[in-house]
Amino acid sequence: MYLFLILGLPLGFFFLVLRAYPRSEYPETRKAFLRGLAAFIPVWLVARLLGAMVPSVYGSFLMSFHEWADRILPYSALPALGYLIFYRPNENLPLGARERRLTAFYAGTLAPVGLFETIRTWGSPSPYVLFFLPLLLAALCLLMPKPAAAVHNGYGLGLALSIAGVAAATFAASLCPLLILASLWPLAIALVAAIGAAAWYFGYPEILRQVPPCLDE
Repeated sequence: MYLFLILGLPLGFFFLVLRAYPRSEYPETRKAFLRGLAAFIPVWLVARLLGAMVPSVYGSFLMSFHEWADRILPYSALPALGYLIFYRPNENLPLGARERRLTAFYAGTLAPVGLFETIRTWGSPSPYVLFFLPLLLAALCLLMPKPAAAVHNGYGLGLALSIAGVAAATFAASLCPLLILASLWPLAIALVAAIGAAAWYFGYPEILRQVPPCLDE
């Protein structure tokens, strides 16, 4: 029952690396993933703290605010902050390498979430946690590197719009538990599918970017 929650993201990232990452970057990708793992514990603790600060009123719209603070927002934003501890964001890297490394860091940070959520919800799992949350976590790994870079490099109105966009998108993802509780399954499935499609459309091409062979020689 919990297998998809525990293994969905790690296996998904493994196949993504095989499909999209240059072999020459495998050592750096492994290092970024392991550094992401090191960042998981502080991210998890901050998420639990934020979740405790926002009460969950079962059956109320306030459930979405709790889910936003308890999972989606910290899992979206905090890995990007953890990345800054290990790497300089303005490094001169080959085309696409920064996006691939940041995606690997996100995957490392979020990979243990499934196991810890299993412990946290043992005996009373919800369909959202078992099946929808792993898909949202995978989408975050693909989708967040680009807006994270935009927030870091932005200023003024551009910075404000980037932050507002991340806040709005992550809060929209937080509506999923409420939709499921209200038996609005088609809307919940459509929401997660739309987020997944956006992650694939906007994030996957960034990972594929590489220096053309003729320019790399």
